Amino acid sequence: MKASSQQKIDDRVFSLASNLFGFGNTEAKKQIEQTIAMENATLQLDNRIIAVYPAIIEEAFSTTMENYRKYIASYNFKTQAENELIEKHNASVAQFCKENELTQIQSEFRKVFVLKKKNLKPRVYNEAVNEFCNDYGLIVEKKKIQSVKYATEIVFQNLLHLYNSQLMKRNEKFIKSGITAKRPIQEFKINSFLVTQLKRKEIHSINICTKTVRNHRQRLEEAGVFTEYHFAGQNKPVEVHINPEILVVLDIKTSKLKNAENKQLKCVYWNLLPDNNENTRTIINEYQKNENVENISQFKRSSGEALTPSYLNFSTRTHTSKEAISNHGARATTVKVQNILSEKLQTLIVHPQELAVNLANGEYMNYKPIDIRHLFKEAFSGTLTNDEFRKLAIQDFFKSISKIYRFSTPFAGSWKKAITLYYQNKWIAFTGNSFNKSVLVDEIQQMRWRMEWARKWFIKNQFPPLFPYDYFDMTRKTSKEVGFEYTKAKWNEHLLSIAKYDALKKKQECNAVRRKETINHAKKCETAVNRFFKNKVTYTQLFDYVEKNLPKQYIEKLPDIILKKSLKDNEKTIAMDCNDMVKYNFFEF
Repeated sequence: MKASSQQKIDDRVFSLASNLFGFGNTEAKKQIEQTIAMENATLQLDNRIIAVYPAIIEEAFSTTMENYRKYIASYNFKTQAENELIEKHNASVAQFCKENELTQIQSEFRKVFVLKKKNLKPRVYNEAVNEFCNDYGLIVEKKKIQSVKYATEIVFQNLLHLYNSQLMKRNEKFIKSGITAKRPIQEFKINSFLVTQLKRKEIHSINICTKTVRNHRQRLEEAGVFTEYHFAGQNKPVEVHINPEILVVLDIKTSKLKNAENKQLKCVYWNLLPDNNENTRTIINEYQKNENVENISQFKRSSGEALTPSYLNFSTRTHTSKEAISNHGARATTVKVQNILSEKLQTLIVHPQELAVNLANGEYMNYKPIDIRHLFKEAFSGTLTNDEFRKLAIQDFFKSISKIYRFSTPFAGSWKKAITLYYQNKWIAFTGNSFNKSVLVDEIQQMRWRMEWARKWFIKNQFPPLFPYDYFDMTRKTSKEVGFEYTKAKWNEHLLSIAKYDALKKKQECNAVRRKETINHAKKCETAVNRFFKNKVTYTQLFDYVEKNLPKQYIEKLPDIILKKSLKDNEKTIAMDCNDMVKYNFFEF
């Protein structure tokens, strides 16, 4: 039995701890507290080294490396023998395929198997090959198993150095806090980047990249040097344990070497604190999967199409189902509505001369622009061409902006020149073709914002606009030239302000999340300390909980927090005693 499985306590333990921290109802708490005795929970730690202040230094390091070399030599010998059997299997596969022509089923199944199982590790892949060959014949070759090379030993030495630094940091915290209880050695957190940054006398210990470190780590996992692999996420280091047959540590407190020979050590624990990083959605996900399977099966039972293949459908073309008729009718209605919309928009396009005369007569002073929703619908599903849609957009623009000439009377010729200028230069690609309708819709929205800004500017400054041909001249781009093209600069400023506002909003949201996390962490720390003062957890368990579930500053401030808490409790006790003394008169004594 593995150490990880032996360490595992009843799942109700974690439910109890989470309920005590504010989750669940009170009845569930009482039931679990009555059914589980948490005062003397015994853990059998057969394969875990037990020490007070473990370290991998001096003799412990050299002994670990000797055990590593012996273990790898034995592993490579077994791997060589295993590869010889794999070569015989592959030779048999080649001979079988040469003598027997594969059927279509065998060929297809072989492709599917290789595609589906190619990412498995060699030994797992080879086991799957054995099962596959038993069913379909010797048609799939096995993967060769890689032996552990000499370069991996150098990487393993540096990994031991990194592991020792992690142990020493924890020992320093334990010594400061006065923790002297024996405990299982902690897991090894492997950060590939930190391994590449290890230095000796300002010189890199090994000049390799993080990818190479991960490859060596995976090879050590395959060999069994690293066990109990745990991946906690992309932003967290990988957690492993070193094989107890290899690892030897020095207990700094007793100055004795420790290995896995001292078995069945009983460790007394009280209530275990919850690990907030543990995934608690397993039962929910299984329930959702079962529910989805039931829903799918019910749908298949109720649907005739799901159970009846297409080649068993005996309906002929002479009988048309009501559903097909309704779908066909709906589709025809949709197409008809779209055609009507395109026809209405096309009727709005007039001759440029007629448009100029109408503008000069002031017929569009109360004009309402075309609904942007209709333009979007036309752009993505209408029948107007790109040229027609561009003309429609230009004429809609001139009709809308004519409001700025409410108190002036430009001639029709000036309007005609401005319209012709836009026809020749506006929204035309370098190839001479009109913009796509989907792109032009975005441009229309921009132009409408710029028109509104220009209208408000003329009202605010009480300044008469230039004649249309001069005002819409595309070379007037500065504020002093009083041209429409200057509004493009204002549009860019508008976009920057929106981006700035979005950034400010995101910053506020991040600050709010950070504040909530800070409050949450403070509440967790306070709850854990209160449980410690109520003798529900030991100091070691309190230390582990704060280290795993709260930021680093809490573990550093933990002794001060406990000291302040104890002083407050003493002050309350003294105050209560004083109040009791006040109740009595000194003459009564």
